[in-house]
Amino acid sequence: MQGAALSGDDAELVEAARRGDRRAFELLLVPLLQPGYRLAFSLLGDRDDADDAVQQAALNAWRGVRRLRQGTVTLRPWFLTIVVNESRGIRRGRWRRVLRLPEILSAPIAMPDVDRGWDLRRALDRLPARKRLLLYLYFCLDLPFEEIGPVLRISPSAARARLYRITRGLRPQLENTDEVRNHGS
Repeated sequence: MQGAALSGDDAELVEAARRGDRRAFELLLVPLLQPGYRLAFSLLGDRDDADDAVQQAALNAWRGVRRLRQGTVTLRPWFLTIVVNESRGIRRGRWRRVLRLPEILSAPIAMPDVDRGWDLRRALDRLPARKRLLLYLYFCLDLPFEEIGPVLRISPSAARARLYRITRGLRPQLENTDEVRNHGS
């Protein structure tokens, strides 16, 4: 197990984790916690809920690691799928329906073109959650389509095609806002 940890061979670590090796599981899971948190936060918009989702996902991953298919070489798509499912469960939960006050940022975010930034944010907010998730996995977490597919339960080629359609659909919305802003003055 030590050699696997030092060589960075995730396949050997996954196999050790499947056999119940807690240290191998930790070595695989720790680098996934931050991307998992960012993913949960993008879905939930609340730091505490994102923490809860990742914590529960880690616990569920430990409970289910022995059921991983033999030959699995990385935990990332599997773990991120668990994070997505936990986030969906939290979003559906009864406490999410209670009025939440928005968090006030302590420092303003610097954005060179504020209008375009807001236009993009509004266009993204209008997208269904599954489309936003695909954009987030690709552009923010920089995952390859081979890992995005399993998280969304689609093939990698379907993920690539959906990304193309989503970005193609966003372009006209963003281009039209410039025309409206320039001609409306």
